[in-house]
Amino acid sequence: MRSSLLLVCCGFWLSYPTWAQTDAPTPKSLPVNVSGGLNAYAGFYTASGIPARNQPSPFGLSGSVTVALPGGISLPFSAVLGNQGSSFRQPFNQFGVSPTYKWATVHAGYRNISFSPFTLAGHTFLGGGIELNPGKLRLGAVYGRFNKAISTNLAEPDIIPAYQRTGYAVKVGYGKPGNYIDLIMLRAKDDSTSIISVPQSATQTVVPAENLVVGITTRLLIIKHITVELDAAVSAFTRDVRATIVSGEGSSPITRFFGQWLTPRLSTQVTQATQAAIGYRGQQAGIKLQYKRIDPNFQTMGAYYFQSDIESYAIAPNLTLMEGKLRLSGSYGVQYDNLAQNKSARTGRTIGSLVVSYNPATKFGVDVQLSNYGISQQAGIRPIIDTVRLAQNNLSATVNTRYTLQKEDVLQVFTLTTTYQKLRDLNANTASQTENNNVNLNLGYFYQQTTTGWGFNGMLSYTQTQLPMAVGDSNRTVRFYGPTLGATQAFFDKKLTTSASASYLVNQQSGILGKILTISANAGYQIAKRQSLSLSLNYLNSNTGIQTQTFNELRGNLGYGISF
Repeated sequence: MRSSLLLVCCGFWLSYPTWAQTDAPTPKSLPVNVSGGLNAYAGFYTASGIPARNQPSPFGLSGSVTVALPGGISLPFSAVLGNQGSSFRQPFNQFGVSPTYKWATVHAGYRNISFSPFTLAGHTFLGGGIELNPGKLRLGAVYGRFNKAISTNLAEPDIIPAYQRTGYAVKVGYGKPGNYIDLIMLRAKDDSTSIISVPQSATQTVVPAENLVVGITTRLLIIKHITVELDAAVSAFTRDVRATIVSGEGSSPITRFFGQWLTPRLSTQVTQATQAAIGYRGQQAGIKLQYKRIDPNFQTMGAYYFQSDIESYAIAPNLTLMEGKLRLSGSYGVQYDNLAQNKSARTGRTIGSLVVSYNPATKFGVDVQLSNYGISQQAGIRPIIDTVRLAQNNLSATVNTRYTLQKEDVLQVFTLTTTYQKLRDLNANTASQTENNNVNLNLGYFYQQTTTGWGFNGMLSYTQTQLPMAVGDSNRTVRFYGPTLGATQAFFDKKLTTSASASYLVNQQSGILGKILTISANAGYQIAKRQSLSLSLNYLNSNTGIQTQTFNELRGNLGYGISF
């Protein structure tokens, strides 16, 4: 029921943020700028064959106001009032500012800042910080609350408790964007006294933790056309700060180093993460070699989540020929897990892709995309039973052809897109339950007169899917096909714009023929510079071939909007 209301009003708060993020102030910015709009609407809705999914006579009033303050601070407000529900939104749940003056930026409030992928990487915190970039010097420091204390209680047993977590991160570097080296350290710790004792269960264990991460990130131009990228970090993560303290004497240099900043305990684990790349980029060709390794259980309190226990290698070449008319790029890589060799099985993946773009003239072009993804398993600490061994290959190919005819006031575009996808199971014991393939064809035509506003578009689509035999039907082929037509026309010096579209989709499966017809018409009239009227009609007829699933829907809406 609320879906229609949200569709009508989405234009007012589509960009409404969870928290306000600000940019650098501009010298010409006004002290305070207020903008917004008001929209009133009324409509009708009828349905047969199914219970009504909307009110028969929806109506309402919606509006928004945005207050722009100095420094690029934006405060959006929105409200909805109608027989489908009422609401009010404001941006003060999480608010923060980051004003910039020359080479200095100050952060205050709720912020999410990134120093490197494996240290401070976009985690939201409530606090403050500063970034200074005088010349080639790169300095940064932040401090704040990374997690709010959340207590559980008997009245709300589903609440997941959390300790209050505070932390800081510092960055020291040298260079300019695209050619720099930064050293980063992050330290964060949970306050074990911030919430009452947490009851433990077999499925939920919440304990106070502590983390110290030291990392390096760099982007260097070694010599002309050759670049080096490196992101690396070592993390000491204590899962429970109440665990027994252990001595760091006789340990590795890394352990002794971390012991100066973090107390080693029985629950402390030191892990590392590295991703590196070296690339060459010339005028006609280029190549990039990439490597990544993230230890099992690698964690940083400066990021929400990333995949661990992986090691991967990849190569990505590219080539430009025929004076830029032919472009080729591709990549091939392998990835493995079970780096600690403690899993029952080791999973390996191969990833290959190729993109070819050929544009001999402005009116004609062809794009080809190929990708091949493979996955397989090898025995880990236990042998793998052949009947459940995972070994699959997924092939995908897309060819997109376009032809453009353009005159002074007429534009015509013809398109043909073909897509083929096939999942091949290399395990004969499971192939009948997983293998499938899909073919999709789309033939399109677009016509537009730039002076009169008249336009037309049409598309014919066909999709055929071969389902696995495990669906339990001897006829595993599913087909979808049908046309889509649309038209636009402008009147009265383009003050009145109209559009209409219709689609007819046929579905064939297991001897059942289904049909779906949709028709829509829209019109908009610009009454004045800031006032407009809108009218929309939509009709849906769904006939799946099953009598109990056949229905019709008709809805319309008339709206008036004003902006300021």
